[in-house]
Amino acid sequence: MPPLRPDKPAKPDPGPRHPARPGTDPRVWRRRRWIIVIALVLLVHLLAVVGFVRMPGPLIPVDVTNTPTLEAVLLPPPKPPAPPRPLPAPRPRPKPAAPTPAPEAQETPAPPLATSPQGPAEMASGTGGEGTGAGPAAPPAAPNGGGAPDGTRYNAPPSATMHYASFVNGVQNPDGLIRWEQDGKRYRLAVETRVLWFKFAFQSSGAMVEQGLLPERYEERRRNKLEASRFDAATGAAVLASGAQAQFPPGAQDRFSVFLQLVGLLRGNPQRYTTPGVTETFLVADTRDVEPMQVQYVGEDEIDTGQGLIRAKHFVRLQRRANDRRRVELWLAQSLGWMPVRLRQTEPDGTQIDLVYRGAEGR
Repeated sequence: MPPLRPDKPAKPDPGPRHPARPGTDPRVWRRRRWIIVIALVLLVHLLAVVGFVRMPGPLIPVDVTNTPTLEAVLLPPPKPPAPPRPLPAPRPRPKPAAPTPAPEAQETPAPPLATSPQGPAEMASGTGGEGTGAGPAAPPAAPNGGGAPDGTRYNAPPSATMHYASFVNGVQNPDGLIRWEQDGKRYRLAVETRVLWFKFAFQSSGAMVEQGLLPERYEERRRNKLEASRFDAATGAAVLASGAQAQFPPGAQDRFSVFLQLVGLLRGNPQRYTTPGVTETFLVADTRDVEPMQVQYVGEDEIDTGQGLIRAKHFVRLQRRANDRRRVELWLAQSLGWMPVRLRQTEPDGTQIDLVYRGAEGR
């Protein structure tokens, strides 16, 4: 038998193809690689967060001090808590028989309609103005439809539902609506408008007499909050939303019925409003107080409705008190039965809210 060969010696294990660095434990090296990967991931996330923060902001500015306020077109301004109570116009005292007039007879003259550099007579029938009188409005001289001459019949416009394009500083908002209903004995006036996504609604209702409107209830609805005032022509009193009472004689109006009262006066006697400067004085209530208000005719304008030009008579509410910078304007058009073709309110900060006639139901 051939001699037995010894077994071949086992080959030594060559180990990993890429040996670890001298003096470094492979487990420590793998741990360091994971730490580096995690640090890179955190750095990428940090850069992404920084980039997101520096992205441009929203289209609506954060600083809303210059954005339009959310009060309704022709929104009533806030009023002082203590309303002035109108006093009846003093009757002229008879002149004494003596040749020398009594001095006390000249101490209480009847208040003028409005202050003006030309005097009360010029303001009532002169060249007119833009509603910048410095003095507060005087109480109405008589409850016969807001200062119209005696014998002038109030001519109520027929029922109508009118739509208006709404603009705030020239930016169009959802349309507004004026709904006027009357049957010769009673009336209802509703005004609705929207500013951005908020809805504002105002309503006046009451009786109708030969001299005009006798409001019985006025309400304002703002952001689902309702406030109302009630008026009693028999007692000549108004109960405001707070529960306070104020004088409210026949012929006084609420903040929106006053415009339809003016419409009826213009329809009944259009010849009165041919010379700029004619001024009507009303006693006007809202949900907070009752105060005098004067509306002056200042001329004629042509209003662009987007569907053509409409000629209209331009009326301006005069200042109610010194430093009153809120301006209310009204344009009444004969082609619309003297109903408003445009209404504009300018706030003290310059914000303008416009309602421009778009069309009427049935026309």
